Amino acid sequence: MRPSSSKKVSALADEIVERCKRGVLCAPFGMADIRKHFGAHYADSHIRTVLPNYCETTGYWAKRGYRPRFKKVGWGKYDIL
Repeated sequence: MRPSSSKKVSALADEIVERCKRGVLCAPFGMADIRKHFGAHYADSHIRTVLPNYCETTGYWAKRGYRPRFKKVGWGKYDIL
């Protein structure tokens, strides 16, 4: 069964989007920026995978029907959708 596009999978992806919308996290952002904001709350392995997994064209979760949260704008740099 394919998940609905509004189903939430990653709280971290949602928090990144929310902080960008509020202006707390500036785009484009990379792994180092995410570690500064969320390193105390999430494992480094999770931080390393969440950006590419939610990318609009190549992301694991995006390809499986979940709503993509990010777009790649450069080498290791992402922006919100």
